[in-house]
Amino acid sequence: MLMLLRHRGFVLVWIAGLASSVASWLLITGLPIYVFGITGSAFITSAVFLVELLCGITLGTFAGALADRFDRFRLMSVVALLQAVVVLPLVREPGDHLWIICVVAGAQAVLTQTFDSARNAALPNLVEAAHLVRANSMVALNTSAGRLIGSSLGGFAITREGTRYLAIGAAVAFVAAAALIVAARRTAHHEAPEPAPDAEPTSFFADWRAGLVAMLRNRSVRVTFQSVALGGVAQGLFVVLFVVFVSRALHDDGTLTGVLRGVQAIGGVAGGLVVGLLGARLSPRLLMSLGAASFGLLSLTIWNAPALSQQVELYIVLFILVGVPGIAYNSGAFAQIQQSVPAGDLGRAFGAFYVVYNASQGLGMVAAGLLGDVLDVVLVLNVQAVLYLASGAVAYFALRPAARSPSEILRK
Repeated sequence: MLMLLRHRGFVLVWIAGLASSVASWLLITGLPIYVFGITGSAFITSAVFLVELLCGITLGTFAGALADRFDRFRLMSVVALLQAVVVLPLVREPGDHLWIICVVAGAQAVLTQTFDSARNAALPNLVEAAHLVRANSMVALNTSAGRLIGSSLGGFAITREGTRYLAIGAAVAFVAAAALIVAARRTAHHEAPEPAPDAEPTSFFADWRAGLVAMLRNRSVRVTFQSVALGGVAQGLFVVLFVVFVSRALHDDGTLTGVLRGVQAIGGVAGGLVVGLLGARLSPRLLMSLGAASFGLLSLTIWNAPALSQQVELYIVLFILVGVPGIAYNSGAFAQIQQSVPAGDLGRAFGAFYVVYNASQGLGMVAAGLLGDVLDVVLVLNVQAVLYLASGAVAYFALRPAARSPSEILRK
C-alpha cells in the first residue's frame, strides 16, 4: 500500500474521490431527510431513491461511453464542476417544489456514475498492473470513509439550515475534487500516456453500441456481471428487509437501524486497509469468491442469530465485520474487469457494471416489497444470503483459467 502513496497521480485522484464521495453522501443522506420533513410521506421520500436508481440504470452505459471517448481526467474534472453547479438550486430551499430535488438527485446519480466509471477506467494509467487490486481497495475505502463523514455531516446540516449548508458543503467538495483531478492529469500523462485515438472517428452512438457488443462477447466480463447481478439482487433484498428485520426479529426501532448501517462503514474502511495490505497476494477471482462467500456466511449468521441472542453489541460487531468482505469483492471485481478489457473500452465496461448492479438491486427491492409481507422475513433474508454464496461460486468456478492442453505445455 505504501508503494501506491508514492504515485502522486494516484494519491491526488484518491483524495479527489474521497471529496466526491463525501459530497455525494451529504446529498444521499440529507435530501431524503428534507423531503420526509416537508411531506411526512415515506412513499414520496422513496421517490428520491427511485429517481436516482432509474437515472443510473437508463443512462449508465452512456456515461461509461463518455469515459472512453474523451480524456478521462478532463472528463472527471468537468463532471465534478457540473456536480457543483447542479446543487446550487438547493442553496435556496425548494420548499414544496420537490421536483427540484428530484432533478438534482437524478442528475447527481448520472454524473456520479460518469465520474466513477472514468476514475476506475483511468486507474491502469496511474499504477502498474501488479498494484491494481490494492488501488481498487483504496478506491473502495473512499466510499466507506465518505459515507461515514458525509452521512454524519448531511444529517447535521439538513437539521440546521435546511438544504442551504448541504448545497454549499457539497459544492465546495466537488470543486475541490475537480482541482485535484486537474493536478493529477499532469502526473498521469507523464507516467502513462492515454491510448491513441482511432484513425477514423466514429459517432458516439456507434462507439456505445460497439462497446456493449464487446462486453457481451467477453466471457470474463459476462461471468463477472453474472456474479455482480446475483450480489445486486441480494443487496436489494437487504435494503428493504433490513429495517423489517430489526423491527420484527430484534424488536428494536430505527435508532438501531441507523447504528448498524453506520458501523458497517467502519468495517468498509477496515476492509479497504486489509485488502490494500494483503489483497495483491490473491487473484481478482479469489477476492471476488472469498468476499461473496464470507458475506453470505456472515449474513446467514446475522439473520439466524436472534433465535439465540438479541444483544445489540453482538449485531454491532457482526455488522462491522460485514463491511470487510464487501470491499474485498468490489476490489476483485474491478480488477477483474481492468485486466480483461482493453484500455479503450474500460469506461463502457464500468458503465455497464453499474447498470447491471443498479438494475439487479432494483429487482431485489421489488422482490422484497412483494415477499416481505407474505413470507417470514428471516426466510427471505436467508435466501438473500444464499444469493451471495451463489455469487461467490460463480466467480470461483466460472472465472477459472482454462486448463492448458498438453501440446501447449510442451510448446512452452
